[in-house]
Amino acid sequence: MRFVHISDSHLGAAPFSRRIAPTGYNQREEDICNSFISAVDSIIQLSPDFVLHSGDLFHSVRPTNRIVHSGLEQILRLTEKGIPFIIISGNHDAPKQKGIGSIFKIFTFFPNLYPVFSDRYEQIPIKDAAIHAVPQCVDNETFQAELEKVKVNKEAKFNILLLHGVVAGIPEFSMGELSEQEIKKEYFRPEFDYVALGHYHKHHKVAERVYYAGSTERLSMNELGQEKGFVEVNLTSHEIVFHQVPTREMIELPLIDASDLNPDEILQKIEQRIKAQSLLEKIVRLKVVDVDVYVYNSLDFRTISELKSEAFYFDLRFEKKEAEKREIVSRTSIGRLEKEFEEYLQGLTIEKLNRERLKELGLKYLVEHEGVSSADRGRPTAD
Repeated sequence: MRFVHISDSHLGAAPFSRRIAPTGYNQREEDICNSFISAVDSIIQLSPDFVLHSGDLFHSVRPTNRIVHSGLEQILRLTEKGIPFIIISGNHDAPKQKGIGSIFKIFTFFPNLYPVFSDRYEQIPIKDAAIHAVPQCVDNETFQAELEKVKVNKEAKFNILLLHGVVAGIPEFSMGELSEQEIKKEYFRPEFDYVALGHYHKHHKVAERVYYAGSTERLSMNELGQEKGFVEVNLTSHEIVFHQVPTREMIELPLIDASDLNPDEILQKIEQRIKAQSLLEKIVRLKVVDVDVYVYNSLDFRTISELKSEAFYFDLRFEKKEAEKREIVSRTSIGRLEKEFEEYLQGLTIEKLNRERLKELGLKYLVEHEGVSSADRGRPTAD
């Protein structure tokens, strides 16, 4: 028996750039959809017995009509070929309030498509396998209670556990999000032939037969250097193969040590790094470390901006010269938390709530917490 484990597609996300594609949509949003399409193309070629998606198919609780159509269209390409598709909600596509309802309810109308999203553990029989699926729940207490209900089906030839969350005790697997739910290692019992995990965006082996599939595209600079794709699992031969999917190239330029450099010398170094290779349409990061604050304030940011313009997105980071170093980054450093806060506000149903005022105050406090002045938005800043 062979199946595919895929996760964290985040359809509808648009990190890094607001550039518009020829289609009229955000180019980064298109990139992420295209990677998912490429993954489905490859899965069809593999023709597995079924596909497991371990959460965060969508990037938000309220994906646009276009994104819902795009995701469902790809899933139906699989199910209409007789490949069952089992999916759990993740922390991004699961509503934080019960009254909102889940977008996954639409999936219940289609054959061969098995969505698990209702705050409860479900066991789904697929051929010779029992899929034990626990979705993102409304709170961590509910999630832990549902995990306790998981029991191995001794009548099934294979037992597979499908979860979305952070493995307890391993901070590396945390995405730093407020709604993360914790998975204790005690659930990775040898009776399970495979544990399919979602949430952590890097393909990673946690333990024997316990894997994060990783995301199908890069959602942050923290994913620089990571291959993206999905996992093919053969339960009979115990072979596990990672299949890479095409993504927009993301690179890091050689670090610049600015400890003894003046502004003109730093600018020259930045120019050398940028012109050493083509950055056309790439997502790029460059770090400049040990920068004196006074030198930083004298940098020619207009020229630097012109030098960066060839890249699809250029993340230029300065690290100041002090005993306790801190990255000097733009206001976008709070981007993920800001987005999550905005999504939370959209879900509130309090009467006479002034969302815009609450959003304004909330973002003000988030920025202050990051130590970034609102007057410095749009360029790297020094503390």
